[in-house]
Amino acid sequence: MDWLIDRQSSRSAEQSMSLLDAHLRRHAGSDLGVDAAVASVRAVVESLDADGSDLLRLHLAWHTDRPVVVLSPVKDAGDIPTGPTVPAKDRPRLDAAAGEPVVRLELEVEPAVLEPFAEGPPPMTPIGSHPQRDGIATVAVALSRAAADHPSAKPAQQASLAGAALADQVAADSPPTDAAGVARMLTETHRALGSDLEVLAVTDEVVEVAVGRCPFGSGVSDALCHVTTGLAGRLGARVNGGATVVAPERIAAGDDECHLQVWLGTPDDLRGERHQWPPVTGPVNGSVPRLDLSVNLPRETVSVPVVRRLAAQALRAFGVADDDIDDVQLAISEACANVIDHAADTDSYEVQVELAADRCAITVVDHGSGFDDSAALDEAHPTAESGRGLILMQALVDNLAFTNEPQAGTVVHMVKMLAYDASHPLWRDQLRPG
Repeated sequence: MDWLIDRQSSRSAEQSMSLLDAHLRRHAGSDLGVDAAVASVRAVVESLDADGSDLLRLHLAWHTDRPVVVLSPVKDAGDIPTGPTVPAKDRPRLDAAAGEPVVRLELEVEPAVLEPFAEGPPPMTPIGSHPQRDGIATVAVALSRAAADHPSAKPAQQASLAGAALADQVAADSPPTDAAGVARMLTETHRALGSDLEVLAVTDEVVEVAVGRCPFGSGVSDALCHVTTGLAGRLGARVNGGATVVAPERIAAGDDECHLQVWLGTPDDLRGERHQWPPVTGPVNGSVPRLDLSVNLPRETVSVPVVRRLAAQALRAFGVADDDIDDVQLAISEACANVIDHAADTDSYEVQVELAADRCAITVVDHGSGFDDSAALDEAHPTAESGRGLILMQALVDNLAFTNEPQAGTVVHMVKMLAYDASHPLWRDQLRPG
């Protein structure tokens, strides 16, 4: 972000401070530290001598763990809008017009988490739709496929998966080989979706773009921005195996425009959405695994080993690693035991096991009036006589949630990330380490 401060106008300086404050609050993990950060910048601005320049550039860089403010004099802005906010397309000219920095100030503000997947989106099955032919409808197809392949993924993750699927589609026949190729394919694809994406800069290391018209419309969830970052990151990762997308400005977050930097690499100090090529999780070749298993059981203790063995056999047939199978079996046992011990007004319950790519979603539903799951969670303690099963489930799976509705019973929902056995016949020659 860049703002121009007219040093002869106190109103200009205060307006820039207000915009800086709002931007930090939009993109910080919390408001903690924002007041102090803005106060420190204001104090520095007020203390600077004019040095023969009426304009001061306030540049905010936030691609590392802390935002950094750089102040530089501008003696001749030329036809650059004086603001106070400088549009992204004008910032390269501002770089040339600004003098040497006079202050560099690191702010103690924590960034919001922007990384849907630690090592980039896992593989996706082909979507069979192309942006150049189908336009924005391709995004709907990709989101639907992401939900089908990874039903337990969060909205931002599914959006990133959809963007990666778009990149796989447009790069299938002729993948980009350098930064210029990434810029070209990103521009063509995003404009086919309805945006006005403009390339600001291309070097061997980074592609920088700006979008003033969001193809997804106004008032959309910030999660949908990950369609764009997923698309950009997957294209960038194809050049040399990894890419990091930094999105310091996003229309959906409340900024005037979207501003993206696609770094062709994954340096440790860069804060952004990471991508790998080939995808490091799950199968690289062939279709991703998919299993839907649902069974209704009598509310009796003898039913637990039945569903436990059934789930284990199904996961083993798909090549899931033994340790993960053991965790799933034990988690199912504990969830079923809770239903048998605590459910009311029902003689049966249902267990659903859904395997999709690198995740297993387990749902246990009693069809009665349910039980007080929130109280059980609050009171659970490792030394308590009751509640140990809930603690054990929390330790065995990656996500655990309860819903309890009158007349509908209690639903226990668990998600377990899975690893596959590379020696299994189904995945031999299809899994790569990592």
